[in-house]
Amino acid sequence: MALNNSNLHASYSSRGVNRDRLDAILTFAGKSILDVGCGSGAYVLKLRDRYEIKGVDHQRFTTWDDQPELFSLSDATQLNWADQSVDTILSFETLEHLDAPEKALAEYYRVCRQNIILTVPNCSITPGMEKSHFLYGTWSDRTHIQFFEMESVTELVKRAGFRITHQAYINKISLFPLIDEAFDFSGFLGNQLRKTLLKRQIRDYYITCLLVGEKSR
Repeated sequence: MALNNSNLHASYSSRGVNRDRLDAILTFAGKSILDVGCGSGAYVLKLRDRYEIKGVDHQRFTTWDDQPELFSLSDATQLNWADQSVDTILSFETLEHLDAPEKALAEYYRVCRQNIILTVPNCSITPGMEKSHFLYGTWSDRTHIQFFEMESVTELVKRAGFRITHQAYINKISLFPLIDEAFDFSGFLGNQLRKTLLKRQIRDYYITCLLVGEKSR
């Protein structure tokens, strides 16, 4: 699992629970869960009273210290878990860091009984974004060595043997901080123009792809 170190550790040690990811867990997960690449363990700690849940990561985080029995060190491509030992595997923002994401997915398939719930950064660039030279932040993260769009990550998950049962784009970005920076929307007319632009927006932009894959029987 080729990952860069200190900057990544700092980022993931402070990462909290995302509402869209949490909703996916509550909707699709089985009773027992393994969170692979759990980072700070935010989901494990949030859901420990509701599920049989544990987390693994390639490095230890200080946030594990209060309940160390819920966490362990493990490589995503070589999990220290038995075949079909948990219902659901979570893999949030993990595959993009791996030299061989297909090996991780093979491990997910081996270990889970029911399904996986995963997210990866959305690296789809529209023609307008390309012409404006706008890129999602994922392209500037040096720990990201895989770059997925919904189609490519879906195909990768299917090749691992999973049947896709749910797809969604999550984490919608707002254009208005940029627009507010570029134009003066102060005063009554500016506020009215801002509201008009919001009503006329015909395309949304999202930074994350979410998939649920059911294990083939």
